[in-house]
Amino acid sequence: MNKKIKTFAIYCSEGASRTLKFYSFNENLIKFGPVRVIYDGDRIDIIQQLTKIFSDKLIILYKSNLTSEERNKIHTKTSMFIHNILKKDNIEFLLCFGNKILKKELIDDYRNRLINFHPAILPSFKGLNAIDQALQNNVAILGNTAHYIDEGVDSGKIIIQTAMLREDFENYEDVLELQFPMMKMIFRDLLNYEISHVEIVKELGKRKKLFLIPNHCNI
Repeated sequence: MNKKIKTFAIYCSEGASRTLKFYSFNENLIKFGPVRVIYDGDRIDIIQQLTKIFSDKLIILYKSNLTSEERNKIHTKTSMFIHNILKKDNIEFLLCFGNKILKKELIDDYRNRLINFHPAILPSFKGLNAIDQALQNNVAILGNTAHYIDEGVDSGKIIIQTAMLREDFENYEDVLELQFPMMKMIFRDLLNYEISHVEIVKELGKRKKLFLIPNHCNI
């Protein structure tokens, strides 16, 4: 008997590059479309691109509509904004590509259902500009971590990691695109989508520089 597919939303910020690139493939949009996409950036070009792909599924937190007090507490405001959307639309999971720190009330209500994608091999290089931190430290390996969000910064339980050799690095997208196979494994293993082993292997094979550090998910 097939398990019920879990509903999810996506939260993204700034250039929303991973969200835009993953869903630029229409097959991904059809098979793994989110209930909502929440964007808290202010770039008109990105809003236009997100609107073109997601239409009325897109919800934007406009900073221009916030009071000065709300802007001073932007992490709390963003967390509350996301929390209200998840509850209103009965959304079960959140995939996070945004840059705000989510707060305790949201975390408590969605324990082990908020999944952050961080462009470093945690526990190294937490916080912002993780790829730059890794490059500046002349590491041998670059990569990504998908982890559950807890009250700390990039400190939650690790789900899965991907990595590549520093010597193969050409640009940021080399690293960030390694999150796409991770997304599909999470869709399969945590959100109950039917994804064949062949499709996962094919996704991994598209990225010749990739190697996998499995933890929670199985391939």
